[in-house]
Amino acid sequence: MLEWFSTWSVIKASGLTSYLLLFLSVSLGMFSYGKLMKPNIRGSLLIMHQLSGWIGFLFGLLHGLVLTIDSYQPFSYKDVFVPFAAEYHPLSSGLGTIALYLFVIILVTSDWMKNFGRKVWRAIHYLAFPAFVLSLVHGLAAGSDTKQLWAQLFYLGTAVLFLIFVYIRVQYAADSSQTSQESASTENLRRARTKSAKRSGQA
Repeated sequence: MLEWFSTWSVIKASGLTSYLLLFLSVSLGMFSYGKLMKPNIRGSLLIMHQLSGWIGFLFGLLHGLVLTIDSYQPFSYKDVFVPFAAEYHPLSSGLGTIALYLFVIILVTSDWMKNFGRKVWRAIHYLAFPAFVLSLVHGLAAGSDTKQLWAQLFYLGTAVLFLIFVYIRVQYAADSSQTSQESASTENLRRARTKSAKRSGQA
């Protein structure tokens, strides 16, 4: 029973919880903007998107901080916060650190969106996609339970859902852009015909 309260257990649990919440945040974010969902649904999704993002980040920070007091595989603060400085899985650990920093940037710019402007905010917000991918690679490469079937299914399931959601969002954006262009063309044609009719009437 005591093993559930060991630092290693906290490290694993906080890491998995952070990954799951960040997956939820990124996924919900894809549908909380635009007209893909009804306004009342978008409002609820936006709240869950923001909340899961912040809580996921806090669990990720806890994941890193507890590593510094673990006796089995201790990390220094440099190992945790400087990408690729760790001796244990330096590449995957570094990717996890970069993912954490990316989510910090996304969260901060979201809370200060008025200061940065909507265009800058939107451009920075797209960093959520590579940040999630880095988190996925970090979990697969550095996770101690990766060889377990449940962990493989967990990561595979979230990866597949992520790709499906990205496809839906991209497809919707493409369809919306095409519809807007067609509407603009129709409006321009209508205006041209109106002007032509007025000129004919004056003649």
